[in-house]
Order: sequence, then structure tokens, then C-alpha cells
Amino acid sequence: MLEFAIIPVKKLADGKSRLRRLLNQEQRKQLIIKMLELVVDACLGAGLNNVYVIGSDPEVELLAKQRGLSFIPDVWHELNESLENTISALCSKYAGGFAIFPCDLPLLLPEDVKTIGRLLEYNEVVISPSFGLKGTNALAMKGAHIIKMQFGVSSFSKHMSSAKACGKKVAVYASLGVCLDVDLPKDLKTLKKLLESGRKGIESLKILNYLRL
Repeated sequence: MLEFAIIPVKKLADGKSRLRRLLNQEQRKQLIIKMLELVVDACLGAGLNNVYVIGSDPEVELLAKQRGLSFIPDVWHELNESLENTISALCSKYAGGFAIFPCDLPLLLPEDVKTIGRLLEYNEVVISPSFGLKGTNALAMKGAHIIKMQFGVSSFSKHMSSAKACGKKVAVYASLGVCLDVDLPKDLKTLKKLLESGRKGIESLKILNYLRL
């Protein structure tokens, strides 16, 4: 079962740089914060009481504390190093498994989090890819150092290869909620189409109207 979740948040001023032609810096910050809130909602809605946010911005720390979450200052400033150190510290406190969720999954649902938790009961590693099978949009493990953190370019194949090389039992979980992250202009267009279609459960994406997209 899942005992805790980790949500890393890149420095807001540097976030979503590939959206610069659509959004100014303040709009990108607001989008990141809104998506972070949605990921937090999914974790809490799934019954996860222990949610840790890693970040380096006062706005992110304030949001975490307002929601009753634990905030971990990012003193490492490199995603995989931050995660490895945080996992090592937290796994000394918890006996169960954990999941890592990026902060840019605006369609993530509590059921996605629950399903990953159920899969982890029968596997040592659960990996969720981004669309295109390039990135890793969720990673759950039963303990620390089962596989090496390799978020970044081609992270899905790297995490899969690492799990198989170590002889770990691994499951792959994919859904719209966990596979659609927001990095590129085309991702925002997809979200806008979903919003305009009136698809049930995405009312929270009205942030796009606020940003005039």
C-alpha cells in the first residue's frame, strides 16, 4: 500500500519554459501552482495523509502549509538527487510504499492514485509513462533504492530497464489522468479542447480561461 507521496516542484521562475510563446512568467507560475493544487487534491482524495512537497519557492511552501502538507526545502536543486535524498529520509519513517507525482498532471484523479497503490501491493515498482512513452509521470516503489531515480530524457525506458535489470516485479499503469502532463503548447491545446467538450470532472481546468487560452 501507499503510505506517502512526494511531489517535486521546480523553481517557479524556471518552470514551463517551453510555454513562453503562449504565457508570460506570471501566467506560467499561476499554471504551475494550479496544477500542483490539482495533484495535491488527487493524493488527498485518495486517502493519502502523508504528502510531501519538495520546492524552493515561498509560494509553494505557503500552499503546502495551507493544505496541511509537509514542505521539504530543495537544497539539492537537481531533481534526481533531491528525490534520492528525500526518499532515503522518509523511508526510514515509513514501512509501506510511496509514489512520486510530478506537479503538472492537471487531470490526475484520486482513482489513479488508488489504482497505483493497489498495483504496488503485487509489484515492487509501478511506472506510469507520459504519452509517447518518453517521460515518467508517476513512479511508485515499495521501499528506498529499489531502482535509481532517472527522471529526465527518456526516463520511462530508463526506469523500466533499471527495474528489469534488478529483477524487480514491475507494473505499468496508464490513464488520461496520469499520462497527460503539461510541457508543450500542444498539451495546453489538448486541455482546452477537453474543457470545451464539457468532459465530466475537468471543471477545475477553468484556470485556462483565466489565462485566456
